[in-house]
Amino acid sequence: MNLSKKGLIIIFIMMGSVVRSQDLTENLKVWSGIGLKYGITEKLDAIFGQMFSYNVNPAGYSFSQTKLALKYKIKRRTYVEAGYVNGLFNDSRSLREQGVNTLMFGKLAIGRVYGNFSYRHDIVKRLSLRHEPEIQYFFNSLEKYQVRGLYAARLIYNVRRSSLSPYLENQFFYYAGGDISSGIKRYRLKPGVNFRPFEDFPMGVTIYYIIQKEFNTDFLPENNYNVLGFHLSFTLK
Repeated sequence: MNLSKKGLIIIFIMMGSVVRSQDLTENLKVWSGIGLKYGITEKLDAIFGQMFSYNVNPAGYSFSQTKLALKYKIKRRTYVEAGYVNGLFNDSRSLREQGVNTLMFGKLAIGRVYGNFSYRHDIVKRLSLRHEPEIQYFFNSLEKYQVRGLYAARLIYNVRRSSLSPYLENQFFYYAGGDISSGIKRYRLKPGVNFRPFEDFPMGVTIYYIIQKEFNTDFLPENNYNVLGFHLSFTLK
């Protein structure tokens, strides 16, 4: 079943009307996202992603992220990806003092480029492990980093005779190029579940929860928060 342009427009309007974006305050957040994947060739995909975050209490917008990327399939379950991410944040003295002064839609813009590699292999029947190292370069030299490394390990279980795939992911972040010492400074625990609600419709749903802890940030405050997330993904061929 082909996804019509009218349907995509309606979905984007709905997503934009019910959520906003992520703050750096230490409270519960709701992240909501949508992703589109278009097959250019059998092995090469173009990817568009939009993520919003909303602070639950006190309620308010903090930032959104837009992603454009290319993903190439090397072989089965093995991919490389490269792209650009643009974040829009509330105007603040702190960000301006870090050299962030580009305004877009009344928000401060922070851009970065990234590249990653992902490989997934079976452990036992229906249980697999995905490894995904990533490197990120920010166009602004922020207080905590300008270069950030990320390693994610996701344990995935495929429920028999179902599209349901619960998972547990561990993420480790390496900071470099900021005003603090380089090293592993952030950890995220991310349990979640993926599923396809309709067999004849190219849409996937992901629901997840994030527990984030920062540490060893020297003289800068640590940023700890929890997230309830929801993501819709569509494949266009």
